[in-house]
Amino acid sequence: MFAARCRSSIRLLSPALFLACLLAVPAAWGGGVRSADMLAHTCAGCHGTGGASAGAAMPTIGGMEKIYLVNVLMDYKKGLRSSTIMGRIMRGYSEQEIAAIASWLADRPWVSTDRPVDGSLAHRGELIHQEFCETCHGDGGRGQDSKSPRLAGQWAPYIRYTLESCRAKGLSCKTRQGAERVLDLDDADIDALAHYYESQK
Repeated sequence: MFAARCRSSIRLLSPALFLACLLAVPAAWGGGVRSADMLAHTCAGCHGTGGASAGAAMPTIGGMEKIYLVNVLMDYKKGLRSSTIMGRIMRGYSEQEIAAIASWLADRPWVSTDRPVDGSLAHRGELIHQEFCETCHGDGGRGQDSKSPRLAGQWAPYIRYTLESCRAKGLSCKTRQGAERVLDLDDADIDALAHYYESQK
């Protein structure tokens, strides 16, 4: 009611009341709830429009499985995943808002990188994938579920960094099963894997 009165007589208001109306009207018009599109827009600064990253150090997240995204974002919110900025950002959102962000991102189309890769290195990576990774990341890294993200078409530098970080943490890595396997990989193996996943679209 207050907001409606503001809209109808906004030119007649004192400066103080005018400011109060500015604060009240958006909440009244939008029900006080931020849309999923608005919430997820925060992610675009780093992860690209629609979650399609344009930078090799930042993962594409648009098109990933919803529950996986919820789990990861909640881990950041609770401080269960180390981060430089994600933890601080996620602490600003409620669980319902995080679910809305994850749902919005999951509905975006997956956009693979279009960088050329070393074919022979990618082939070596395919063999390593089949031996160590296919169980959880099926269909050449395209398979995904609540525990395993899509890897096919992801940026190689990001995958390389993630695998090296997990290996450095050892069994304390968040994805314990992946940690057990990545411990058996050397730098050359990880580089080959990263090339392979980037080659898959």
